[in-house]
Amino acid sequence: MQVKPLYDQQHIRARVALGDRQAFALFFNYHWPQVYSTGLRLTKSPEKAQDLAQDIFIKLWENRHKLIEIKEEDAYVYILSRNVVLDFLRKKVFDTENIEALIDYFKDSTITPQEKLEYNELENTLKFAIDQLPGKVKDVFMLSRVDGLTHEQIAKQLSISVVSSKTYVVRALQDIRKFMALHTDNSTIIFAAGTILYGVLK
Repeated sequence: MQVKPLYDQQHIRARVALGDRQAFALFFNYHWPQVYSTGLRLTKSPEKAQDLAQDIFIKLWENRHKLIEIKEEDAYVYILSRNVVLDFLRKKVFDTENIEALIDYFKDSTITPQEKLEYNELENTLKFAIDQLPGKVKDVFMLSRVDGLTHEQIAKQLSISVVSSKTYVVRALQDIRKFMALHTDNSTIIFAAGTILYGVLK
């Protein structure tokens, strides 16, 4: 007599795809350790890993009809989990406030040569993002964030209003964030989140 496996992936997937909540509970219990550990490994935060794991299972339930089509269930769940966590990190690392934190970090004269080497790719991407800013936006941004001038000083030097100076800086930060989110690879994002910006994930 053949013994039925404790967790028959194909059978459970078919039931979940039809909206069977009991089957989804089995699916949830089977995959939770992998999904949670993926989030924990990438964020280093138990609380955030748990929140993201819940988001992932909500996404799986909302798209349950797709489960019937997949062939490698474990791989499918892992890839989905990794992508959700990386999307979170990408948004978190390149939040406007954290872009400013990165800029301040690379201005820090106490950074060791070893740290400079480790963060070289991220710093180069940041510099390139700044170089891509349009004329006056870049001028105002450099005067504000690199030279440390106040908006009043910038306004006087460039013959613009204080409001315009503030607006240019906001636009610069937004453009830098978008550029870096598009041009930074996953490993660098994970590295930045886990080191320079580790505190923001807690």
